[in-house]
Amino acid sequence: MNRHVLLACTLGTALAPAWCSEPLLAAEENGGKRAAATLDPVVVSATRTGNMLSATAASVSVVTRDDYEERQAGSVSDVLGTLPNVDFGGGPRQAGEIPSIRGFTGKEITLTIDGARQNGAAGITSPLYLDPYFLAGTEVMRGAASSLYGSGGLGGAMVFRTLSARDLLAPGQAAGGDARAGYTSADRSPHYNGRAYGQYGPLDALAAFGYAESGPIRQGGGTLLSPNDGHTGSGLFKLGLEPTGRLRFELSHLSYQSGTLRPNNPEADSSLGTSSTVPVQNNRVSQAQTVLKGTLKDTEGRPELDITLYRTRLNLSADANPSLRALPVTANVTTTTGASLQHSIALPGQVVGQRITYGLDYYRDEQYASSAGAANPVIPNGAQKVYGAFVQDEIRLGEPWRLTPSLRADRYDTHVGARSAADSHLSPKLTLAWQPAARGKLYASFGEAYRAPSISESFQNLSGRHYLFNFAANPDLKPETARTLELGGSLQGRDLLAAGDSARLRASVFQSWIKDLIASTVIGTYARTAPFAGVGTITQYRNVSNATSRGAEVEGLYQSGGLSFGAAYSRVRTTDDGNGGYLYSPPDKVVLTLRQALPRWRTTLGWTSSLVAAQDYDSTLLRRRPGYGVHSLYASWTPPGVKDRLRLDVGIENLFDKRYFPYQSGNAVAYTADTGRNFKIALSASF
Repeated sequence: MNRHVLLACTLGTALAPAWCSEPLLAAEENGGKRAAATLDPVVVSATRTGNMLSATAASVSVVTRDDYEERQAGSVSDVLGTLPNVDFGGGPRQAGEIPSIRGFTGKEITLTIDGARQNGAAGITSPLYLDPYFLAGTEVMRGAASSLYGSGGLGGAMVFRTLSARDLLAPGQAAGGDARAGYTSADRSPHYNGRAYGQYGPLDALAAFGYAESGPIRQGGGTLLSPNDGHTGSGLFKLGLEPTGRLRFELSHLSYQSGTLRPNNPEADSSLGTSSTVPVQNNRVSQAQTVLKGTLKDTEGRPELDITLYRTRLNLSADANPSLRALPVTANVTTTTGASLQHSIALPGQVVGQRITYGLDYYRDEQYASSAGAANPVIPNGAQKVYGAFVQDEIRLGEPWRLTPSLRADRYDTHVGARSAADSHLSPKLTLAWQPAARGKLYASFGEAYRAPSISESFQNLSGRHYLFNFAANPDLKPETARTLELGGSLQGRDLLAAGDSARLRASVFQSWIKDLIASTVIGTYARTAPFAGVGTITQYRNVSNATSRGAEVEGLYQSGGLSFGAAYSRVRTTDDGNGGYLYSPPDKVVLTLRQALPRWRTTLGWTSSLVAAQDYDSTLLRRRPGYGVHSLYASWTPPGVKDRLRLDVGIENLFDKRYFPYQSGNAVAYTADTGRNFKIALSASF
């Protein structure tokens, strides 16, 4: 643990001269455009308006399309899991990867794709089924986000944006396309992707697809996570219309389909019994999203008016197991229909300037679940409507000071059969930033986040010794709130160690006072009977009357020519104020990255090390995990004489075949080893 803290402090000392350096300029010719964009990209997640990362008073990380492609990411967790205080527990199956931010997970964080909320958080299954090949980029905002995003967002928000034709077309190019074929050894998976895109006058269009097959997953040490036989298909279609330089409309449809023979719980392996007794089903995932968006920019090119209409549908189903009556056909469908309206007004001034943003949000979640044609007591049928209105004022007070107050009002109505519940809440936030020069900034923020209990959290109910797990209902569950104080800052500069080099350091510390924390708690055990074996757990969502969460994040990036070095450290602890026990808290994590571009050889080399401390303090003993270190390397090569139209990517994940067990949230008993040594190769062609 101490060596991780020492490393973070050493990084901060090494980059400290940035206080005295000049502002960042454009990077050098070798990889210059990528370097400049990496150091100071435009982000929107912290304020719902565009600001340079260096001017953003929040803990935000940015992942680019290049980051996904160089890592040959099979899922977004391959890259996002390396960010500070961002974790994915649940084992190596994509369906079991549960995202968390600062220890908050499920309905406690906000997930959006092209502005559409992804509300299908089902506990032991992932809410995200997204091919990274379709992504233009991702932003992760850590901290209270309810003042802008509404119910939820206690831990923060993950904001995904898919590609459009204009992201891929070069200036003056009318049409193009690319294709990729690859293979990963861990699950014996061939995968194929393709994109075609073009523009004609004010119209542009993109069509993309992906297909992959999978088999048993090789875990660290050589064991197999089996069965895992299946296939995945995905697609993206986006049509854009830009009648003027200020007005743009987009219509997009995103889909994902998979079928996999595996345990109904994707986090499960033979720890639940012998490999021959773990019952399996053909599990299917069907996710579809349609978004219609209109954006009007002001005369300076900044978004002024934004309107979004969307509908998402996530269907998790399983075919019946003919040899086991306890595993019938099941379905779990979450449909979200929503709309968002946002307007920004700039009020410039010589001393005091303002940018006021206000808007309305609405969405309706409909939940339907069945088992053997009957209602599923674990996932009750119902609907929840949420209405929200927000306002934010970004105020410039002279040259160095920025004051940003925001306020949101939410109301929700939940209906489950004849039962209903309604409530409302105000979520304020205030941020003060001091930026005396472009090279450094300090900020402080205080905000409140809120979320209502979900339908399943309040009313799930399953009891029987012949079930894998039991669940107890809690209709008296109260809403959850968190008030977060955050202090942070950033440094940046150039000419630190060599002429033309550049660096960035961002750090934040936070403390959240949580009231009525909703936590999944093991309240008892029982002896399983056929078809399962061993001891099962009885879980129930409960309110922890008071809890405190505190932690920190540090991110640093240094670039010199084609060389870049990054380091990140994160820590979070959440305790029950009543008994001092530790609640769900991902372990300390250090991630080191090294990237070297070799233009003469048309090659890029990279290395990533993830060092995770032991989680030996969780009050739920079954969730405790030993520490581990995982190291991966990758390389990209473009053959000469092909004008960058061919590219070969190779990589080795978990180079030393470490057997490790990620810390998990919703399913403490599933002690599943993650992926072992994994060889990756992909060949890409563009035309």
